[in-house]
Amino acid sequence: MNPEYIAIAVSAIEQLAEAAPDIVSDIKSLLAPIKEGRAPTHEEWLAAEAALDAANAKVQAG
Repeated sequence: MNPEYIAIAVSAIEQLAEAAPDIVSDIKSLLAPIKEGRAPTHEEWLAAEAALDAANAKVQAG
């Protein structure tokens, strides 16, 4: 295997693992209204999108 590929893959997995708690929290936040039998409010969607964008930016930054 290409050592550069391995280094990139390991780094990506490490970053994803670090972001995992935030991602899980965001998913739970979106599941809450669904479990309550309602759609997420506009504010809940905005908060979820902002949190997921921040987690994605962190992963992309490496």
